Amino acid sequence: MKTLESRGHDGVVDALLVEVADLLARLIETHEEGAIDLLGLPLSPECVAELDRRLGVGEVEIKIDASGLSQIRETGFSGVWWTQHVDEAGRVIARLIEVAMAPRMVLADVEDIKRGRQKLLAARKNAGGSAP
Repeated sequence: MKTLESRGHDGVVDALLVEVADLLARLIETHEEGAIDLLGLPLSPECVAELDRRLGVGEVEIKIDASGLSQIRETGFSGVWWTQHVDEAGRVIARLIEVAMAPRMVLADVEDIKRGRQKLLAARKNAGGSAP
């Protein structure tokens, strides 16, 4: 069976970068987000490292510690995020390139926001403040 790896690291990385560029174009034109599941592709560790190197590092890094560690970092290209999730046993369970205004995992859920507001109002009331 022929794999992506048979194209060589540069060919595979170039193909993935073209796909990222296409996802960016779609994000710009339609605001539709996209992702590439790197664990779903037959990539060697060397190929993943080369892709990581070529995407570079941006200014934002986010760590979430909930049922394992999730690390999200902006690449050197705005709108392109390198996302990795590790379970509590230390196994990588997801590795994605996300193309989005912001990674979906860090966006607050509306119901969570409503609960947060109620909690804030209750805490303020308990501290002797008046409700807005």
